[in-house]
Amino acid sequence: MRYFKYVIKGVIKIQPTIYKDKRGYFFESFNSKKYKKIIGNVSFVQDDHSFSKKNVLRGIHFQIKKPQSQLYYLVSGKIFLVIVDFRPLSKTFLKYVSFILDSKNHTQIYTAPGIGSGFYALEKNIHLIYKISKHYEKNNEIGVLWNDKKLKIKWPCKSPLVNEKDKNNLKIKEINFNKYKDLNFIV
Repeated sequence: MRYFKYVIKGVIKIQPTIYKDKRGYFFESFNSKKYKKIIGNVSFVQDDHSFSKKNVLRGIHFQIKKPQSQLYYLVSGKIFLVIVDFRPLSKTFLKYVSFILDSKNHTQIYTAPGIGSGFYALEKNIHLIYKISKHYEKNNEIGVLWNDKKLKIKWPCKSPLVNEKDKNNLKIKEINFNKYKDLNFIV
């Protein structure tokens, strides 16, 4: 297994070791002992599964209370994944990194608490599974508009399919990040 850290502290790309033969392949998608060496002492309490059609854009979401660590794994398809730092005391506050994840590569992305995400489906039949470290609570989450000019994200789309909830996400200028004490920790 190989892993790569990024300028945003707490964002790690994990490339598991794939064992291939004429029957197909095998790999460990999660092993607590091995992952502890990479992501620290994180306990995951919930697995979520998102299915999306081509041209769907989801996000950008993050938790303002009880922020979660997440471990993303794309089971099928190809997506453009965006990770944004929403921790006001971080040196990379409101900065983002993006990845093109292809299920053929089995790449995983880990994000620490206080980091939000969104993705765009580049192909049909996208199955994204992610582990989270705290149980989901609707009232702990808010969203930022995917095309907020302040973030300057270069999305590979102009007119994605976005649900009503995400169309009504907030602009960065409408959010007082300092009032969310769960996001105000030094990384």
